[in-house]
Amino acid sequence: MRSTIVLVLRDPESPEANLRSEALGACLRRLRAIEGADAAAATAAPASRETLTRLAEAATLIGDGDEVRYVPSRAARDHVAADADGGWPQSTVSRHRKLVRRSVGAIFEFPLEDVADTDERASVTAFVTDWTGLPSSCAVAVHPGHPLSPGLPPGEHAAFTGRFCRHPLTGDLLPIWVGDWVKPEFGTGAVVLNPGHNRPDLEFSRKVGLPVRFSLAPEDYDGAPAGWIKPPYIKSGHAYRVGPAAEGLPFDEAKTVYFAAVAERGLVEEYTDSGMGTFRIASAGSGDGVEVPWDSGRRTVARDDASGEPVRLRLSPVLSAVEEHVRSAELTIVTPSTRVEDDLLALRLLLAEPHLTPVVKTAPEVVVVGNAQLAKGTGADVPEDVLRLALLVNAAPLDTLSVKPQHIEPCERFLAAHAGIAEREPVAGRERSGEVAKAAGQIKALLGRQDFKQAFTQLYRLQKTLAKAESVGDADAVCYAALAQVLAGVETPFDQAALNSAWASI
Repeated sequence: MRSTIVLVLRDPESPEANLRSEALGACLRRLRAIEGADAAAATAAPASRETLTRLAEAATLIGDGDEVRYVPSRAARDHVAADADGGWPQSTVSRHRKLVRRSVGAIFEFPLEDVADTDERASVTAFVTDWTGLPSSCAVAVHPGHPLSPGLPPGEHAAFTGRFCRHPLTGDLLPIWVGDWVKPEFGTGAVVLNPGHNRPDLEFSRKVGLPVRFSLAPEDYDGAPAGWIKPPYIKSGHAYRVGPAAEGLPFDEAKTVYFAAVAERGLVEEYTDSGMGTFRIASAGSGDGVEVPWDSGRRTVARDDASGEPVRLRLSPVLSAVEEHVRSAELTIVTPSTRVEDDLLALRLLLAEPHLTPVVKTAPEVVVVGNAQLAKGTGADVPEDVLRLALLVNAAPLDTLSVKPQHIEPCERFLAAHAGIAEREPVAGRERSGEVAKAAGQIKALLGRQDFKQAFTQLYRLQKTLAKAESVGDADAVCYAALAQVLAGVETPFDQAALNSAWASI
C-alpha cells in the first residue's frame, strides 16, 4: 500500500483561511484513503528535537534563542533556482522565481593552514563578486554559525578564530575572523576582506587592526608620500605590486589574469549565487514546545547538550519536510496563497536539501487556497462542521471566498438531511439503480478533479432524490454514503471496508 501524507500550512493572520485549508486537506486525505492509500495528516508542527538537530547538521540555522531561521544550503538554492526539483506547479515556480536575487561572481577556495595531513585539502570557500583588488586581501570572515566559527563572546560583534588560511593567489597567511555582519544566506557564508578596496571592509579593519594594503593605484602612481592612495580605492587605476604577470594592467584586465592564475591551481570557479533569504522555522515556545540546546555564541543549535543552554521552541509545520517518513511518502501540500512566498518556498528548499534523506526526486502535489472571510450578516456562531463544509464547497480552492448566509444554509440542510438518511434502514439485496450509478460516476469524477463545488451540487441533488424515495436499497445507500463521507467527512452507518468497496465499484 502506498503511503501518502497531506501537509496543511497556515496563515497566522487568517483563521478562516486556515479553517478552509484544513477542510480541504481533510477532504483530500479522505479521498486518498478511500482510493486505497495509507493516508496520514501532517497538519501539526513536528514535536521532535531530532528534527531540528537533523536540519542543523544538513544546513545552516541561525537565531537568538527566541527565533530560529533556516538558511538554505547552496546546493538546495541552486537546485530550486534551476527548477531541477521535479515538476512543481508552474504558477508556484513563477512566484518563487521572482524572489531569487542573482549575483554573478566566483567562489574562491582558501586552503586551511592548521589541518591534519589526512584532511583532503580542507578549506574555507568565499563567494566574491569583485576581485579586481584580490592580491591585497588581508583576511577572511565567516558568520557566527559557520563550521569554522567558535562563536562570539557576549556583546561582541567580531572575534579572531585563531585560525589561518592561505591566499589562493599569493600563498599569504590570512587570519579567519567571525563577524555577526557576515550574511550566512549570501554565497557560502564567508567573505574576503580587502580594506584597501572596499569601504565596509575598511571600517571593520580599522576597528580591529587589520592591515590596509593596495593592489590598485593610479596609472602614474610612484609611491611618493605626497600622492599616497586614500582608501578605499575601488575598481580604478592599474594593478600595483602584483607581480610581472599583471603589473600595470588596467584593473579589469588584471582581474582576468588573477582568475586564470587561481583557476590553474584549481582554487576558483565561476558561480552565480541565487539568494532566497532566510525562513523562520521555530520561535520561543511554552510548555508545548520542544527543548533544544542552544549555543548563544555561535547563535545556532548546539553540537551537544554540554555546549548549549536549553531553550524551548515551537517548530513550524514546514519542518515536517525534514522527517524521513514524510520525505519518502507521496506528499500533498495545502497552503493559503499568502504563504506561497515564504512557508511554501522554505518547504520546497527543505525538500531539495541533498544531505537530508531520503532524497526527494518527485515534486509534491500543491493545492493553493485563496483567502476566506465571513461576510457581514453571517453569524459567528455557525457550527464548525457547517462552516468547514461551506468553505470547501462554495468556490474553487484558489478563488477568494466571502462566506455569506446563502452559502451556509445549503450546507446546514445537507448535513441535517444526511443525518436523516443515515438513520433509515436500507432495503437489503437491491442492486444499484441506474440513476444513482450515473450520478455517482459524475460526482466521483468531480472529486478526482478537485471540483468540490460542482461535486457538492450533484451530491446534494442525489441526496434529495434518496430522501424523497419511499425506500432506498443498500447498494444505493452505501454508494451515497461513500461519496458523502469523502466530500463532507460525515459519519455513516457503514464500515470503512464497505465504503471502500462501494467507491471502487463506482
